[in-house]
Amino acid sequence: MSRKGDAYEGTFEIHNTGVGPLSVTRVAPLQSDDAPVPAGVTVGFSDNARTAVIPPSGSKTVQVRWVPGKAPLVKELYAQVVVESDSRDHAPAAMGIHAEMPLGGAPWLFNHILSWMTFLPLLGMLGIFVLYLIGYKKDENIKWGVVGLMGVNLALGIWLFLSYNRAVGRFAGNDGFQFIERGVWIRSLNVEYFVGVDGTSITMVLLTALVSFVASIASFSVTKQLKGYWAMFCLLVTGMMGVFVALDLFLFYVFWEVMLLPMYFLIGIWGGPRKEYAAIKFFLYTLAGSVFMLLAFIALYYNGPSAHLVDGTTVAHTFSIPALSTAGPGYYSELTILGMSFVKVVWVVLFIGFAIKVPMFPFHTWLPDAHVEAPTAISVILAGVLLKMGTYGMLRINFPLLPDATQWAAPAIAVFGVINMVYGAFCAMAQEDLKRLVAYSSISHMGFCLLGMGAMTPAGIEASIVQMFNHGTITSMLFTLVGVIYDRAHTRDISRYGGMATEMPLYTAFFGFAFMASLGLPGLSGFIGEALTFVGAFPVYPALTIIGATSVIFTAGYHLWAMQRVFLGKFKEEWRRSHALEPFGGKFPEMNLREAMSLAPMAVIVFILGFWPRPLLDLIDSGVMDLTAYVNPSGASQIGSASDFVMRALAQLP
Repeated sequence: MSRKGDAYEGTFEIHNTGVGPLSVTRVAPLQSDDAPVPAGVTVGFSDNARTAVIPPSGSKTVQVRWVPGKAPLVKELYAQVVVESDSRDHAPAAMGIHAEMPLGGAPWLFNHILSWMTFLPLLGMLGIFVLYLIGYKKDENIKWGVVGLMGVNLALGIWLFLSYNRAVGRFAGNDGFQFIERGVWIRSLNVEYFVGVDGTSITMVLLTALVSFVASIASFSVTKQLKGYWAMFCLLVTGMMGVFVALDLFLFYVFWEVMLLPMYFLIGIWGGPRKEYAAIKFFLYTLAGSVFMLLAFIALYYNGPSAHLVDGTTVAHTFSIPALSTAGPGYYSELTILGMSFVKVVWVVLFIGFAIKVPMFPFHTWLPDAHVEAPTAISVILAGVLLKMGTYGMLRINFPLLPDATQWAAPAIAVFGVINMVYGAFCAMAQEDLKRLVAYSSISHMGFCLLGMGAMTPAGIEASIVQMFNHGTITSMLFTLVGVIYDRAHTRDISRYGGMATEMPLYTAFFGFAFMASLGLPGLSGFIGEALTFVGAFPVYPALTIIGATSVIFTAGYHLWAMQRVFLGKFKEEWRRSHALEPFGGKFPEMNLREAMSLAPMAVIVFILGFWPRPLLDLIDSGVMDLTAYVNPSGASQIGSASDFVMRALAQLP
């Protein structure tokens, strides 16, 4: 469709290739009450007739018009026009329609912003490969190019944050997605390149851009095989970003697997003493989950509803996530696998695949080893972004595609969430390795996400997404801080430290700030996610919520105990004679500017969202309402805005 004044117009023709007259009884946008087309779309014959009879070898022109208005909710149109007739097979035909308003003054960039954010790091990887081919030797300079790329990606993410329309949900059209890019990729399999963001994914895209930028700065401590390291780093960012924007199951799976390979090498080559063991363990666990996912995707592909490709082609099988979400409760109720309910088996298989990534007990054992052996920057990405891919997958796929099975399994999700919360906290309390302590704290904190999801209330689902984002920023700070002291002392043994506050006061301030945020101190962002989880889960699971709340006590215990052992008390003078501190004259040097810069963005966000969570809540509000409508329609209809409900609930807390 092309722009004409304030409208977008386009035409297509209906041809009668039969031997008799063809009666066209209806031409209209394909839509439903749950998935309407954007407002302002009109379809009709060019002569304004409501029906038409087309003689053999004749044709009739259909005109499509979209008038977005002066302040449209959506700035792009993706839909199909359905044509019903008395053709021999009586099957309706369809034609895909597409129009988009130019964005940001540079449509080549901003109308394709998700592709740019996804593949810009891949261009960096290709650039590094070219440098390798031409024999470039100054590898130290590559880091500045990668930091620049990550900075551009972060700038694009900030533009995305500012341009995202918080009021858009499924009711506004385009299934509630914005910044959509869609085209047929593999026609023989009905696979599309289909990307977009909504209230569920927008925060994860922003988090990925932010953590990737911070991790690129933290990577300056890597000093060997720099071309390979930075190439794998860029490929990893592409895989992570792609997972959060993909709206086609096949595309989602491709990006999921793309993420796996560079992480394996980043741990296995640039990791610690047991790097090979940790890398293989990570690879095998994640690959096992991927196999489960692939089987479930294939099952949904062959048993899901028919759909239309972007060009209007009607297909019996589809990988499109929005199309598969139209199945609704009861669609698969008659199907079985090995005598068991199809929908329950597929849901469990998907859940296991995502639970490994969370990681959820008892699939968590790969995480501490991977964290301990990974380089600092990779630990930052692993905890800040990769763990969120598991809970995001549940929200993006399990909830809308299999809502009846989600309702059936909701209590189990909540139980596993509470187990994660308590078990992770106890394990963290027993650790002597500072990095392993933070790793187990991540297991505990991700349990809050599961408990919130299991409640299936608007506040619970909102709490899950809030916790995913806030934990990503806080734990990124913690792993960066662990890396700072490890670079100086070459040990993470908590018992080796003591009195560090007198040696590194600025570092101590940052660590104390991050620890307080992690233990849920009111006024910092960690408190918001935990409080919302309890508010959302208590009406549904009061006993589980009370048990889960006890983990807050243990969380405070291991954080404060570690803080006391590392930073308070008398400084251990044997460090003055340590070989590790010889380059620094027997003293612990304070944080440098680069290290402070890698921490400052996260600290600012943690502080602001602790006092003013409204920007984050507004961003995800529409996504929360849409998810709640899938799994708990009555819950979604009880309130007008999930964020308003959440803010009222927070105001009632002491």
